[in-house]
Amino acid sequence: MLVSFDSVHVGGHYTRPELARLWGYKGHEALCRGVVTPAGDNKIILFVTREKRPEDVQYHDDLVGSVLLWEGPNNHVEDDRVINHRKAGDEVHVFFRVEHDDPFTYVGQMALYCAQRLTTEPSRFVFQGAAVSANAAA
Repeated sequence: MLVSFDSVHVGGHYTRPELARLWGYKGHEALCRGVVTPAGDNKIILFVTREKRPEDVQYHDDLVGSVLLWEGPNNHVEDDRVINHRKAGDEVHVFFRVEHDDPFTYVGQMALYCAQRLTTEPSRFVFQGAAVSANAAA
């Protein structure tokens, strides 16, 4: 499914159900992971939450100005695709929120600056993009 960002604006606030409707998904369940890679598309969509629910894995993620500090999922399934996104022509789009019950703020497209590929703990990534205040998600 091809995902369009024509109606998604940097600094705009979105919920997963809103994005699912906008992108033509039948439900928002396909967007309930931290890393979404729509089939047949060159997009990697990151849904990042700084303050997780106590029952969730406590990844250490933060948005500082135009820099996203992100730990990838423990299963490492998408690590290589994220690391090689530029070479493959993939776009990385980031949605960020401070609290788990806040809507996400669309940060925009970001590019990988550096990564530490790990196998026994979450890999660590640093992305750079346009500066969007983390407080905009509050």
